[in-house]
Amino acid sequence: MAVHTALSPEAFVRVSEAYGLGQVRGVTPIPQGSINTNHRLETDTGRFFMRHTTVRSADDLRFEAALLAHLAEYHFPGPVQLKPRTGGEPFLEVEGGRVSIFRWLPGEELRHPNLTPEHLESLGTELGKMHRDTQSFSGSRANPYGPETVRQWLVGLARHQDAELASVAKELERYLDKAETVRQGLEPRGVIHADLFMDNVKWLGDRVGAFFDFEMACREAYGLDVVITLNAWCFDNGQYLPELCRAFVRGYQDVRPLSAVERANLFGHALFGAVRFASSRIRDYHLSPLPPDKLTKKDYRTYLNRARALSAMGPEGLAQLLGL
Repeated sequence: MAVHTALSPEAFVRVSEAYGLGQVRGVTPIPQGSINTNHRLETDTGRFFMRHTTVRSADDLRFEAALLAHLAEYHFPGPVQLKPRTGGEPFLEVEGGRVSIFRWLPGEELRHPNLTPEHLESLGTELGKMHRDTQSFSGSRANPYGPETVRQWLVGLARHQDAELASVAKELERYLDKAETVRQGLEPRGVIHADLFMDNVKWLGDRVGAFFDFEMACREAYGLDVVITLNAWCFDNGQYLPELCRAFVRGYQDVRPLSAVERANLFGHALFGAVRFASSRIRDYHLSPLPPDKLTKKDYRTYLNRARALSAMGPEGLAQLLGL
């Protein structure tokens, strides 16, 4: 959600007219994120989230729109996407990219040290509901950021002229090897969010108001989603927080108990997830030429620290951490 493309004033007017939003009253760039250009759009009829992408395909956007419509049918707390008044596609072609419009979500984002075990248990419960409610969803999208893609990133980074980055890339590749080695057997797969970070959840008081930013959603192992979320929410000041970890897993299993093979594979998924986000943060943030007012940087070292901590504790240590 960075500002990669400078859109003309006329583009916002065209979007507002196409979606029937009324006269544009204000436009505010949103510098968080990595690959898209996002704005808060204020018009006569309200406030909206406008996303402009030059990298996501039409099929990706159709999958996301269909998934959000499915979740809405199950009354799952998610974003409301609007369609252009002309119908047809759920997006609009604008200035070399595709625009999607969502109603602005109420609520706030929570972060450490304000997160409690009760918050994490609620978060786990909602993720379990999402996995349960999408079992009847027929749409399909492969994981665009699987192990093969991440390995290609690391091979390239290992040749970087910055010796420190090259060394980190080689270390991450060793962790990727370990993650691939310990994962075993077939496990349940379905639609996962794949990016449920703190800035992708809105809270209304102590309850989850909405999950949003489903652009990385795909069909994958449910366990991968569990530990991507756990990595994002239950690690602070260089360590995993046992009370938060166990509360999150407890909330998830209240809705969808993990099978034996899923439990066995959590370590491999967690280590892969840490490698995947450390690698993407190097590429998308650390090496980005965008200035701070165009991109809110995220430090790859926080995920490198997660990978190191996981590698040190091993599968048995993770199981103990999670109370499994």
